[in-house]
Amino acid sequence: MKSLAFFPVLVLLASCANYQVGSTPKAQAFKDIRLLYVPTATNETDETAVPGPVTNAILQEIDRDGTYRHARKEESDAILEVTVKRIERTSIRQSTEQFLTTLQYQLTITLEYRLYDLKEKKEVLPKSRVSGYTTFFVQGDQTESQRQALPLAAQKAAQNLVTALANRGW
Repeated sequence: MKSLAFFPVLVLLASCANYQVGSTPKAQAFKDIRLLYVPTATNETDETAVPGPVTNAILQEIDRDGTYRHARKEESDAILEVTVKRIERTSIRQSTEQFLTTLQYQLTITLEYRLYDLKEKKEVLPKSRVSGYTTFFVQGDQTESQRQALPLAAQKAAQNLVTALANRGW
């Protein structure tokens, strides 16, 4: 009878045996990586003002997520190399009054990234791709409208990149 009373306590203790205090455990390849160095993104598109907003969005997202922290190269465990591969503008809504006039576009930015361990001198994460998009209305100058929408698309791409990076270690 005493053993039956002890059984629920034993089950409760056994169910908590694998619990760890702190953040979620990472995969073996990511175990020693805490600090990331993020150099300015490389730009392979025709758009000129892209690397700055993309790099800033990634740094802000790393801070917001909290799985990793960014630091200078000398202090970092790994380097996150990011390349802007493509920026696409797709027509979404046409004007019903004026032929061949687009009122709304979708702006998609595609990033390629890889993670390189500076201490082990090896690639931890091979080249992978993420994208982010936003929509924008053309108000006057189409180029200016797209320029204002670019940081929003970069932020979505950065969110997808950091989420993929943080979840890859699980």
